[in-house]
Amino acid sequence: MIQQRQKKVARYHQHISDSRKDFHFKTAHHLCNQAGMIFAEDLNVKAMAKEMLCKHTLDGGFGQFLSILEYVCFKKDVFFLKVDKNGTSQTCPQCQTHTGKKPLSLRIHQCPECGYEADRDVAAAQVVVQRGLAAVGHTVKMLSEGKATRLPVMKESPSL
Repeated sequence: MIQQRQKKVARYHQHISDSRKDFHFKTAHHLCNQAGMIFAEDLNVKAMAKEMLCKHTLDGGFGQFLSILEYVCFKKDVFFLKVDKNGTSQTCPQCQTHTGKKPLSLRIHQCPECGYEADRDVAAAQVVVQRGLAAVGHTVKMLSEGKATRLPVMKESPSL
């Protein structure tokens, strides 16, 4: 009786694992179909798994997703690069000023130097893109100069 229950629980865990992996592959393919370059923060997942959000980090499968994304990018010939994660949410994407640590409850990025205001996650993503483009060798114009930032060209998604 106990072995049957153990097998049933093991099947549930396997189903969850397979579902998560399937979602990761579908998301990675979706991203690769839409972009010519993908940049991600170089997360230390092992260290994150030992901190306060350990269970959530492991449940989300961040490390698995990044490795699957890197694999799918390789197979689809899409450039993939991990950039330095330090200070992405503390740097202004417009003037590159270090704005200091913010509590997680603060969801808006406001730069005291240039007055740039955006959602915290959007601002951090803009910093990741700028770091990635700088590492690749693209010239990234600052938004404060009144010129558009040179971003990767999106591929046309196929019509269904």
